[in-house]
Amino acid sequence: MTASFSAAPAVAPPFEVSDPWGATTARGLNPLDLSNILSGMPLPSIYTTAFDLAQPSGGKITVSAIHKIVAVSGLPSASVNQILNIAVAPTRSRISKGECSVTLALVAMAQKNMDLSIENLIAHREDLPIPHLPGLEAIDFGSARETNIYATSSTLPLQHHPVHVGSAVSDPWRSSVVSTLKNGSGGYPPAPSSLASPPITSDQINRDADPEITRKDMYQWFLHLDTIRISFAPEKEGIFLFKHTNYIVESKNRQTTVIRRYSDFWWLLEVLAKRFPFRILPNLPPKRLGVADEAFLERRLRGLTRFMNALMRHPVLKNDPLVISFLTEPVELALWRKNVVISTEDEFIAKIPISETLSKQIPMTLDLELETIKRRLPASIEYYRNMVHVLDRVQKRTEANAGDYTRFSLSIKALADCERQCHIEECYNCGQLSHGYDRIGTHLQQTGNLLEHEARDTREGMVESLKRHRDLLVSVKELLLRRDHARDMGNMTEVLKRRVTANEAKLKTLRASAATAANAATSNNADPAAAAGIYDYQIEKVLHNIHSDQAELEIQAQRAILVQHTLWMEITFFHKNHALIAGMYQAFVHEQMKTSQSLFDNWKSLSPVVHDLPMDVNGFN
Repeated sequence: MTASFSAAPAVAPPFEVSDPWGATTARGLNPLDLSNILSGMPLPSIYTTAFDLAQPSGGKITVSAIHKIVAVSGLPSASVNQILNIAVAPTRSRISKGECSVTLALVAMAQKNMDLSIENLIAHREDLPIPHLPGLEAIDFGSARETNIYATSSTLPLQHHPVHVGSAVSDPWRSSVVSTLKNGSGGYPPAPSSLASPPITSDQINRDADPEITRKDMYQWFLHLDTIRISFAPEKEGIFLFKHTNYIVESKNRQTTVIRRYSDFWWLLEVLAKRFPFRILPNLPPKRLGVADEAFLERRLRGLTRFMNALMRHPVLKNDPLVISFLTEPVELALWRKNVVISTEDEFIAKIPISETLSKQIPMTLDLELETIKRRLPASIEYYRNMVHVLDRVQKRTEANAGDYTRFSLSIKALADCERQCHIEECYNCGQLSHGYDRIGTHLQQTGNLLEHEARDTREGMVESLKRHRDLLVSVKELLLRRDHARDMGNMTEVLKRRVTANEAKLKTLRASAATAANAATSNNADPAAAAGIYDYQIEKVLHNIHSDQAELEIQAQRAILVQHTLWMEITFFHKNHALIAGMYQAFVHEQMKTSQSLFDNWKSLSPVVHDLPMDVNGFN
């Protein structure tokens, strides 16, 4: 919904809403798009600062957040209620940056005792006063976070480590960091070198061959995981329609910050797909042609964050030199790539020859297990997609509830100011009612704040966790498809065996021909060696081909074992990820319990307030 509504009087008119979640319009109000009223106007920096501090998601902020901003202006409740009724449609739970600017402009006008109306705002949009918002940066908008669940002890208990997606620091865009990286003070590109696949030493081969060490490594897969935080860079680069968005990529463990483009992520995935064809590779959010809106960019940002953190959770991919360089090279990646030779050899080349004991680790039932997983995955993916969709709707309804409680609290506080003075001069009960209205409004505002926190925790926690596991299921499905595709492309081993058999038959024929020629030469009193020598070159060539094919057969046999071993390790990693599901639901239930308890305490503390309100009819004589 993009439509807003024009000015409403201080006391909101009655609305007819048949569908509480639908896009119904207010009767008696003319719909007007407010998001573009101040477009192109040179607005003070406080407009952008206030919007960024409110932690926008999808290019919009919540009604509760804009109320917190307006509340620090010092305006009376009636004026705050009037401003929000003008700037925010009653069916909206989120507003855009343009609508936020309109709200702040109305605040500035109210502080200057100007008439509050859209018409007056348009008339003065070129000379608007600056809103005075003391304590703006001290407002608690809550901490946007991404819940990451790690297994970190001998019994693998689940803990939750937050990743801050938003920012409430004084420099929300980290302009100093961006300028430092863009100006190249982080260092010049390295000298041309070879960035090969992860070096595999003989010790590492022995470790892979030792079942006990392998089990220990599996246990440590989820220890000391890095956390990647991605945010938008302050400005787009490029010209006109060819501008692109840059992303700030921060590594918690490495304490590094780099600037990357969306195409850099795609390049990283393409190289990893060549190096690790039989690993679980995370997915990237899709490309998009044309101009992307704020909501699309926000979804892409979250998708990139899940992608990078999935790499950090993988026991092999997180240690790849290219992934490490992606997170640590301070220069622009396109420039760095020109000065570095990137190897795309797959991981198996460096591991051959293998230990004889490696094949003993592979379960005999591996192929059956893979087929079972393959049959189950489509339904599981669909179930997770449904759960994401449903819980996303729940989160949006909770957010809408938060906005409605905020509006209710504003109206009742404005009512308290309006009815503070009764028409009967010595009426005590009306004063008590007015005071009770004010306290009820405060508690209802607290209810709105609690529901807003619940909605944000659900979005950043449970919804993102469901998406993370959905992405993992999709990645496993694609891994099994790559395995089937490689198998369908033809078995190189069978080709080599047929070629060896044909060359052995050819060798036998050549040797028989050489023997026949030697016998004939002996019968004719000629040199038998010279007669048979004409076949020596062909025999040597065939022998060379046989030895070469047999060596390649051995390599292919060892590669097949490595592929099977890798697939076993990957489905083991996939299976261990199921332990994180318990933590996901534990965190969700804990947050729901905490919110429910807070809501209960809030309503309970309001109970004596409403019970103390005057109820005796005779008291209103």
